[in-house]
Amino acid sequence: MKSFDAVGRELDRRAHTYANDVDQSGRHIGYRCRAEDERPVPLEKAVERRMGELKTKRKVRENQVRAMGFIVSSNDALDEKTAREFLDRSINWFGARYGYENLLAAQIHLDEGTPHAHIWIAPVIHDAETGFDRLCAKELFAPDKRRKNAEGKWEVTAQGTMSRLQEDFWEQVAKPYGYERPMRHELRAKGYRSLDAYKAQVGTTRALKSEIETLEGARDKAKHIAVTAKRELDGLERQRVETRAKLGAVTEQVDEKRAQAAEIDRRIAEKMAEIDRLDGEIGEKLELRNEVGDEIQRESARLESLRRGTRAVARDVEELRPVAAEIGRWEAAGRAERGTILDSITARCAGAARAARAAIEELRDRIWALMRPRKARGGGYGLDEVARDATEVAKAWNRSHEAPARSRGRAR
Repeated sequence: MKSFDAVGRELDRRAHTYANDVDQSGRHIGYRCRAEDERPVPLEKAVERRMGELKTKRKVRENQVRAMGFIVSSNDALDEKTAREFLDRSINWFGARYGYENLLAAQIHLDEGTPHAHIWIAPVIHDAETGFDRLCAKELFAPDKRRKNAEGKWEVTAQGTMSRLQEDFWEQVAKPYGYERPMRHELRAKGYRSLDAYKAQVGTTRALKSEIETLEGARDKAKHIAVTAKRELDGLERQRVETRAKLGAVTEQVDEKRAQAAEIDRRIAEKMAEIDRLDGEIGEKLELRNEVGDEIQRESARLESLRRGTRAVARDVEELRPVAAEIGRWEAAGRAERGTILDSITARCAGAARAARAAIEELRDRIWALMRPRKARGGGYGLDEVARDATEVAKAWNRSHEAPARSRGRAR
């Protein structure tokens, strides 16, 4: 009660705690809260009187809230008369809302910079069913229920009776006088001075949030593009490394192929030189072949000539066969017949000798014609030797085909 005494003295100007802030002209108005009061009752006595009127189940504790004080302030836009009217309506609104029996004290101060009213209410709730009263300041003037969200910031989960009081007071009393709608505690804690400022800030914040979301979308898109580009760049870098490695391998292969090509060129040059050498040898062989061909042709002609001579000798031999037959007949004949047979043999031999000499001469002429190139080259093979060889050949042939030799036995 001592605290109420100090507040009451300041309230009704019985004491001036803030003397420098108060106009000493005494322009303050105290209200008679009950009709039976002849003058305004000091706050401490009004609290004591109301506590004595309560019918409670239990004794009021020393630490229970017995009175709640409110200040309703005017603003500089209102003149003194309008401000006085606004403050009168405010006091009556509190009396009507919480009961005039609970309106403890009310003072309008016009002696300070801004007109304002001090209103004190006893937080009493009367239960009509039980008929008991109870002090419950938490129930009548409960603040908003708040809790921390996931971000660690406080947020309102349930509106308290104090917030509803402010909303109702603005709607029913302050709104016609141009007052702005009251802001919630968390908005005032953030530094907003008015609801319009909050709305403007909210609009700006929404615009900024929208812009931020757009920018974040663009950032995410750019980030995705950057990630994709980096991925593609990494792929290109890997391809570049792989291509460089492949290029190195291909370069090594090219160098190897060039070395092989140089070796092949060297071998080709060697083969071409060998081919040129072989061409020279082939030319020599062709010349030798031509010479050998000419020699073969000459030998063939010589052989043909010998064959002709041999055939001539064979003809002669055939001519001598009758002589051989006559000789055989001579050997078998008697003495009387032998003379006749001998004459026939002699005649045949003479003809054969003539033919043989003619053939030999012809053979000699042919051999001489064949041997003429050899003689021109300096060979020492003369015509007589050729004739002698031809005669030997003829004799050998005759020996292989001669008639049986006549025996030199006695004549019969």
